[in-house]
Order: sequence, then C-alpha cells, then structure tokens
Amino acid sequence: MFKRNKKHNTKTDKKQLIQRLKRLAPKIPDYTCPDIDFVIERMEKSYKSKKYISKASLKVLIKKLERLRSQNENIRELGKYWYGKFKDYFLYDDDKWIK
Repeated sequence: MFKRNKKHNTKTDKKQLIQRLKRLAPKIPDYTCPDIDFVIERMEKSYKSKKYISKASLKVLIKKLERLRSQNENIRELGKYWYGKFKDYFLYDDDKWIK
C-alpha cells in the first residue's frame, strides 16, 4: 500500500503507483450507446410498421441486451475497484481510518 505521508513518496512514486493500479484495474467496457441506439431503432421500426419482431431479430436484440448487461456489470466492478483504491489512499493513514 502507498503511504501518502512518507518523505520518499515523490511524484515519480505516485506516477508509478497510478500506472500499476491502472494496469491491475478491470478492463473498461466498450461504448454501449451504439447498441442501445440499435435496439431502440429496431423496436421503433417494429412499432411503426405494426409488425411483429421476427424470431431472428428477437435473438439479435436479446444478444445486444445481454451484452449491455455484461458491460454494465463490468462498469460496476470498475467503480468498486477505483473506490476501494481511493479509500486505501485517501482515507487510511498509519494503520488508522481517517474520519
């Protein structure tokens, strides 16, 4: 763990710590907006044409939504990881919690 009040904690030490934390962090998921737009467009198209969604189209939409679910879970894990690192660095000092 990185102690923030020690004399040997230089800018280089901090930069190396951040690089290490980034390397160990969970992967950032791809942008989800195109998938969301795709699902909305397909649903609107089906609604406007008053046609049912075919079984093949339904499978595609479900696959896109499941991918979004997975990416959402990854974002949640990433947030927990960085929050934990933030707490370790900023809220814990010399074996005591800072209040």
